[in-house]
Parts: sequence; C-alpha cells; structure tokens
Amino acid sequence: MDPDKLRGVTGRGIVLTVAFVAVIQAAAMWFTSVNEPVTSQAGASYAPAGTSTAGSLLNVVILIAAVFATTVVAVWLIRSKRVRVFTTVIFVGTGLALFLLTLLTAIDLTENYMSADASFYLSLALAAGVVAILAVATRRPRFFVLAPLVTGLLSAEIGSYFASTLNLGTALLLPVVFSLYDIYAVFRGPLKQLVSVASAEVLKGVTSTLGEFAIGTGDTIFYSLLPALALYQFNLTVALSTMVSVDVGVVVTLVLLTRSKMLPGLPIPMALGLGTIVLFAVA
Repeated sequence: MDPDKLRGVTGRGIVLTVAFVAVIQAAAMWFTSVNEPVTSQAGASYAPAGTSTAGSLLNVVILIAAVFATTVVAVWLIRSKRVRVFTTVIFVGTGLALFLLTLLTAIDLTENYMSADASFYLSLALAAGVVAILAVATRRPRFFVLAPLVTGLLSAEIGSYFASTLNLGTALLLPVVFSLYDIYAVFRGPLKQLVSVASAEVLKGVTSTLGEFAIGTGDTIFYSLLPALALYQFNLTVALSTMVSVDVGVVVTLVLLTRSKMLPGLPIPMALGLGTIVLFAVA
C-alpha cells in the first residue's frame, strides 16, 4: 500500500476513534450529573475492604482478580471450542449490565417529567430496546456496525457508575493499578492469549472497531471514568480538562499503535488524566 494512503487511513482512524471516545466521555458526564442527586445521597456502594488507603487498594485488587479470572475462563472456553458458550456468557453479562444501568439512568432522566408509572414503563422499554440492539449488533454480521453504539453506551454508564459509587481512594487507585495490569495483560497475560485465539466477530461484545482500530470496552470505561469522576468530585472545568488530557493520551497511544500490532490502551491516557485531576486538587 502507498505510504501516503496508509497515513491518510490511519489519520481518519485516529480521528474517528477519538471522536467516539469523546462522545462516550460526554455521555458519562451527563449521566453523572443526572444521577448525582441519587448517588450523592446513597454514598459509596462498593467498599468491601473499607475506605482506608489499604482498604481502597484491596478493593482494586478484588476487581482485578475478577477481571483476570474472567479472562482466563474466556481463553479456556475458546481454546476448548466452546465459542458459543463464551459468546452467550458475554451477551448475558453485557446485556444484564446494560439493561440495569439504562433502566436506572432512564428513570432518573424521566421521573421529573412524568408520573412514576409512566417513567418506569418508558425506562423499561428503553432498557429492553438497547438490549435488543445489542443482540442484533453482536449476532447478525450485517449489523455489526451497530456494536460500538451499545458498547459505547455501556462504557459511559459503567464509567459514570464507578465515578459516583466508588470511594475517592478506590476511584483514584483503580486507573493506576489497572494500567499496570493492562501492561501485563497485553504483553504477557491472558488478554494477549484471548486476542490471539478469538476472532474479531467473537469479540464484538467486548470491543469497538472503528476504522482500522479495535478498542476494548474496558479501555473506554476508564476513558469515561476519569472525566465523570472529576465532574462528580470537583466541577465541569476540571472534568473538561481531564477529558482533554485523556483524549491526548488516546491520540498518543493510537499513533504508537500504528507501529505495533497491540498496545495497552490505559497507561498513557490514565497518567495524563490522573495528573490533571491531581494538579487541580492541589492547586
């Protein structure tokens, strides 16, 4: 291929991917502002090991252990020729999370404009609708183009949920520890094995393909988490600054990815995003 054409395709891919990430981040911040009256009253809901520094670190370790175990099981299923079991488990888990988070967010969005019953039934219909789109987007090849819509929505919802329900210590440690784990998982760990044994179609439920780049849903969750966290803990200025910092990191990562088949997507964006939050926090 002509190098000039290759550079053009790569440039379009980078723009498309960063635009996709920015939309997810904006959605996550919007969801956070909508859900804030409820989540601020409930407080942190995930702190099995407490909210101390050691407890926050252990909370993160528990989450990483769950992700590691899930990935190992996924690799085993695919290598054991149980691809249908793998895709079914992914669909059920993703669909359940998408349904519940969409339902809760939709209720918060609509309850101020209609009766409680109308709000609930409309939200129920919306939640069922996005799960139906997920089913079509991941099981019908001609509708694969819709997959980023639902994976993006799920990323924004989970990022917003983490930002408003994790205690601050856990929320700040989570991107740091997961960035370190991401380096291991991509180069030496089970994620490298999963990508090598699973086809792109099999991974439709956990990745978003944009141009020549495939980006994991785990990455987009963290890209949306930091701006949503900055909004929840500080203000819109900090959130927008964090969003820009993360997106700069995404661009740098994508440029480096043009020279490599696979790179961890978290370390650079998380370092820049967390650095921005810390700078505003100590200013």
